[in-house]
Amino acid sequence: LRPLPLTALKERSYEQIYENKFKTFNPIQTQLFHVLYHTDKPVLLGAPTGSGKTIVAELAILRVKRLRPRSKCVYIAPLRSLSILSTF
Repeated sequence: LRPLPLTALKERSYEQIYENKFKTFNPIQTQLFHVLYHTDKPVLLGAPTGSGKTIVAELAILRVKRLRPRSKCVYIAPLRSLSILSTF
């Protein structure tokens, strides 16, 4: 698997979001890039902490913003502290 470079985004303003953090997407991000950034297909990703899931979600958001610039996106991320509440 060859890691995708940030230029795969084909949008300089999007590339600038990440260019100070990394130059290529990691393996999980690379494998999901096409479906998230170029299709409307749903994705369910289960991966360990620190595997790049947030960037994966951001790819889907960037697609929506690219296609529908005036639209709004909501990203809901669970907090570890909230998971304790679900055990009651």
